Amino acid sequence: MGAGKSIRPHPGGLGWWGLVSGSLVRRLLRRLHLEAEGDPVPGELRGWSYHSPPVRPRAYLGLGVSEVAYGAACGWREAWLRRRGVRPGKTPAMEAGAALHEAVHRAALDARVSLARGERPWSAAARLLSAAPRRLGGLPGWAVEVYRALVLSWLGEAAGHQLYYGGEGAGWLPWLSEYRVDGYPLGLSRALRVDALAEAGVVVEVKLGRPQWWHRLALAGYALALESMLEAPFDYGVLLAFTGGDGRPPRFLVEPVYISPGLREDFLAARDEAVDALLSGVEPEDRCPQRGEAGGGEAAWLGSST
Repeated sequence: MGAGKSIRPHPGGLGWWGLVSGSLVRRLLRRLHLEAEGDPVPGELRGWSYHSPPVRPRAYLGLGVSEVAYGAACGWREAWLRRRGVRPGKTPAMEAGAALHEAVHRAALDARVSLARGERPWSAAARLLSAAPRRLGGLPGWAVEVYRALVLSWLGEAAGHQLYYGGEGAGWLPWLSEYRVDGYPLGLSRALRVDALAEAGVVVEVKLGRPQWWHRLALAGYALALESMLEAPFDYGVLLAFTGGDGRPPRFLVEPVYISPGLREDFLAARDEAVDALLSGVEPEDRCPQRGEAGGGEAAWLGSST
C-alpha cells in the first residue's frame, strides 16, 4: 500500500447455517463484542470524518467498493482498463453471482412488503413459496431454492414473534437489500449498493463461494460510506457466502466481522493506492495472473457494480 502500508489478512469466525435468520446472525455477532471493546474505532476512522485524513480521499474518482477490495488482492489492472473502456465479458461465475444476488434481494423485498401490508407471516410464506417458480422464472433452479429458503427463514421468525409476543418485535425484520449509498465524500461511487443491511445496522456482503480476506475490506468500505451518509456508527458486518446448487440444498457460510480500526485503515490504504494507480499513465501489472489466486477472480464483481 502507499507509504509502505501492506494489507494484512484479518481472521474471522465461520459458522455453517442452512437458513439465515436474525437470531442466528445475532448469535454469531456476540463473539465480536469483546473484540470491539478491546479495539474501539476512533473518530478519525469513522466515515463522517471525510473532511480530514486518513478518511479524506486524495482524489474523487468514483471508485467502487468491490473495485478497491479486489484490487487490494490482485492489483489495479482491471480497474485501470475499465476506465479506458475495456470491460471483461461475462463468465458463468459472474452470471451465477448475479442470480444469487437477485434471489437474496427478491426474498428480502417480498417478505418485507408482505409484512408491511399486514399479511400474516404464514399466509405470506405459503403464497410466496408456491409462486416462486413463476415469479423467478428467469433464474436457475438453485437460485429459486435460495429464495424459498430465505423467505421461509425470515417469515418463520416473524411468525414466531406474532405467536409468542402478539406482534412484531426486534429481530423479525427481513433485510433491506440493495441499499443505495452515496460514497462521494470518500472518493467512492455516488451509487454504491450495499448488498443488505440487517437489523441494528449490520452490513451484509453476499458472495458466491468461500469468503476471502479481501471481502472483509468491502465490509469496511461500505461501513465507512454509510457512516459518512447517515452520521451513525456501523461496527459489525456479516459475510454471507453461498454454497450449493446442482441438486444440493442451499447452504450459507456466515462469517461475522468486527469492522475494526485495522480493517478500516487497510481499506483506506487500498483506496489511496487505487487512486495513485488509476491516475498513472502506466498500465498496472496483474498480481493475479491465475484468477483463482484471489479466491474467485472475477467473482469479486458478482452481482455488484459498485
